[in-house]
Amino acid sequence: MIRLGKIAFANCDFPYYAMEYGKVKADDIEIKEGHPVELANMISMGELDISPISSIMYGKLNDLLILPGLSITSNDFTKSVLICSNGKLDLPQLEGKTLCIPETTASSATLIKIILRLKGVNVNINQCKGTDIDRMLKHGDAALLIGDSALQAIGKYGIIADLGNEWKMLTGKKMVYALWVVREEFAKKHPDKVRYVLKTILKSKDYAYRNIGEIAAFIGREKKIDCNFMRDYLHTLNYDFDDESIESLKLYFKYAKECGIVKDVKLRFFDDCERDAKK
Repeated sequence: MIRLGKIAFANCDFPYYAMEYGKVKADDIEIKEGHPVELANMISMGELDISPISSIMYGKLNDLLILPGLSITSNDFTKSVLICSNGKLDLPQLEGKTLCIPETTASSATLIKIILRLKGVNVNINQCKGTDIDRMLKHGDAALLIGDSALQAIGKYGIIADLGNEWKMLTGKKMVYALWVVREEFAKKHPDKVRYVLKTILKSKDYAYRNIGEIAAFIGREKKIDCNFMRDYLHTLNYDFDDESIESLKLYFKYAKECGIVKDVKLRFFDDCERDAKK
């Protein structure tokens, strides 16, 4: 059985739907859910073979290879990576204030630090357990929300910033939030299994693109979010990993290095590993 991670948010329900509900054959694949940081920890401990993880965690972990053609990316507004508050603020007005960041996020936590640094805004970061926005706002002036928590906060709290939009305005580029990776040891021992899982996820993703209305309605019911809003949300995301996304990811790692979060990061792909093995 191949152990495949899944981010426990609506943005990962979309590409996995066909696998999980029998639309695409997915024999010998065991799916394990967790938030992005949990999945990174699980794959680093050898508890998963393949998984999506926060992009920044790829830069922090060794012995991982990127699966080609897969990512969770936005090309502007993301709608599920938000800075929220109880009042009306903008990012410059956070100067000297406290921003609560949940421990469940890594890429978005790094992204807001990059954005604030580029804008020259100094804030106090408070790392929080859980994603309860009311609890976070008792300990700070604003809160970073990701995934389903962010979607459910829209219309209920003041939105200071959508980080996908902020990144786009600053760099003109896409934002790559998550990558699918495989443990290098597993890839070398079982390249056929890796190819099989990759092919299966890509088939499931293609089904999702062709049937976005069906999946938006299903996820909307499951998450108790308006189905029309869910359809719009899914249209804002992209699950491919093209050359433009790769260039954006390199820039993200460059800024993360300048913030002291990672060292030099080299992108290594599963297909490169296969080519090297054949030499």
